This record gives sequence, structure tokens and C-alpha cells, in this order.
Amino acid sequence: MLKSELILPRLKKRGDTITPLALAADYHYLKIATDLIELVKAHVGCSQGYFANSLKDYEADSLDYRIIRGLANVLIGRCIWSHELLVDPIDLRQFLFSQGPIINQSQRPELIANTAAEFQLTNEQVEQALFSDLLEERILLSSGEMITPKDLIARYNLEVARGLLYWAHEVDIIIRDGYKTVFKYMKLFKLMHTIYPIPGHGYNIVLYGPISPFVKSTIRYGLQFAKFLPALFLCETWRMDASVQPPETGRNLHYSLDNTSELKSHFKASNLFDSKMEADFAAEFEAKYGGKKQEWLLVREDEVIALGDTVMIPDFSITNNKDGRRALIEIIGFWHPKYLFKKIQKIREAQRSDLILLVYESVNIAKEVFEKNSAGEVLTFVKKPVLKDVLAAVERCAK
Repeated sequence: MLKSELILPRLKKRGDTITPLALAADYHYLKIATDLIELVKAHVGCSQGYFANSLKDYEADSLDYRIIRGLANVLIGRCIWSHELLVDPIDLRQFLFSQGPIINQSQRPELIANTAAEFQLTNEQVEQALFSDLLEERILLSSGEMITPKDLIARYNLEVARGLLYWAHEVDIIIRDGYKTVFKYMKLFKLMHTIYPIPGHGYNIVLYGPISPFVKSTIRYGLQFAKFLPALFLCETWRMDASVQPPETGRNLHYSLDNTSELKSHFKASNLFDSKMEADFAAEFEAKYGGKKQEWLLVREDEVIALGDTVMIPDFSITNNKDGRRALIEIIGFWHPKYLFKKIQKIREAQRSDLILLVYESVNIAKEVFEKNSAGEVLTFVKKPVLKDVLAAVERCAK
């Protein structure tokens, strides 16, 4: 994540709106990106302090110094760093300093030699290890996964765009798809939120930002909050409107993005299906009941059930093409016991009479447990759900 001094100069204010300035992937900046990538590669095996000095030399008196530092920051975050710790530096320093103060520099070699003998190191190893726990002494082991100059600029633009959310008061999001992916990352980053269904299709999510009155740990939460933004780019249709107050502005400004943005996500989208059981169920349904004249339309994860600080997203919805009646389907296969009990808790809280549970008998939890906690219907199966029975339950539960 970029520091504020690298983000603020890349923001454009106009009236009550604020917009991140995208860095163009033109000849000039592609050349800088290429140079920085090569600079990092050339310093594999060197300390971070040595690399930082080389970066200063490259930067020199360039007017683009903030951009250079921002691009370099992105690259540094991708690198693999390590300390070459032959011995705990704290133990080394404690022993060295316990021998008393150095009155003059001529005493230093003797104290270093004594310390080397105590820890079975050479004098050179003592010198190298003495402060090896400092950040600048980290060793660059690898430049990380390969990245092109164009991709580096794209990632830099993303970091500036999501960095603006450090100072968000509230973020209003509308999503039309990709619910599971969005909520997965909301849960991962522990974001405070409220969910409102949009009649017809989609959800309105309100995220409470780092400068919201609900938040106490502003800095830590701000970092988590800003990290979330790339999750939206995995959706096909979405819009974000944020109220932000960057330093020195003194007032809230409007910051908006939508699915027309050229920003790219580096997050991974959720798989289309969580299990082969779900994939087989959808494929069999399409083969037997699909086509132009199908009566029931099966759709993957298109409804979110809000449950306090979490959500439940049933595996499928099934809607009647003629009268619009609708039911939800959740397939419960063989999962870890903790997962199953969390699932049961969500089913209990949801209390949806239109929710049909298809329970694999080998989960070793009695059917009665699910029936007791469900307001809908429960069907069990041995190898795979029987579609005829599922549709009969849908007819009874759909509304």
C-alpha cells in the first residue's frame, strides 16, 4: 500500500469531487517502469539499504520523484526479503555491550573478536549480524513474480485509487453480480457494513469507512478498508460512491468508480462452483429441464440473505418463468464438522420457508437436525439429488 505522501499528489479535486489521476502508459513512464524493474532484478542478493541508495541515485533530481517512489514501492511489495540471521542480533548486542563502553576506537577490534569467539563466528560475521534485524539490512532474495512495465503502471494506478479510501467516511456500493466474491473479501478484511436488497436484481452495500464515527482503530482499519477495492473489479456490473476527506481538504468530497473503470484487479474470483456435486447438479438440471421452453430457471448464487454481521448465499435460486415464483436451494455435501455447524447456525438464523436443503447422507448428521433448524424443506440423497423430488419440493416451497 502506498503512503499518503505518494497518493495525495495524484489526486485531482474539482468542486465537490475528487478523482485519482491515472498514470499514462506512454513512452516516458514505460521507460521508468522498465528501469525500475531491471534495478530490482540487479539487486537480488543485496540489502534493502543498498537498494534504497541505488534508487536514490536513479531518482536524482527528477521531477517525477514521487511517481518513481510509488512505482518502486509497488515493486518492493512484490519482492521476497529475508534476514540472514546467523545468530539473534539482540543476544549479540547484549553480549557486546555488557563488556563495557569503548573509551577509544582501538578497543573495538578486541571486543568484536571476543564476541566472535563467544558465538563461534568470524569478526566479519559479527559485523554483518550486529544490526541484521533492521529493515535496511533485509536481503533481497527474489524480485517476485514477473511483471511487465505496463502491468506495473496498472498496479500503481490501482494502489493510488484504493489508497484514497484511507480517508473514507462511507462507501455506497451497488452490485448486480459476483456477490460471493464481494462478500468473501468483505469478510476477509472485516469491513463494517449494511446490506439492502434492490427489488428486481442486485444489492446495495453500505461500508462504514475509517473516518466513520463507528470506527476506533482508524489506521489499521483504514489499511484493511482500502485493500478491499479490487474485489469490485471482479464484478461485471457495479458502482461505488464514496464520501472521502483526504488530509487538508477540511470537507467531504465525492469519489466514484464503476464497471467502466480501466483499473484491473489482482484478486482471484471465486470458482463458479464450490464442488463437483454442485457442478453436476447444475449440468444435470440444464440437460433435463433446460432449453427454450424450460419452466424453471436455475441460477447460481444470485440472492444474499443478510444475517447480522455475516451473510448466507444459497447455492442456487430457481424461478418459474411464467409466474415468477421462486425458491432457494442449498446443497450440503461432505464438509468439515465446524463448517457444517456454522452452516446449520446460518440456516437457523435465516428461517426461510422458501429454502430447500439437499443433504448428502454421508455428512453423518441426522436429517432431523437440519429439519429442526430449517423453515423450509429438507431432502436427503445417497449419490446425487433426485431432480424429480427437488422440483416437487420447489413447487411446495416457491413463493
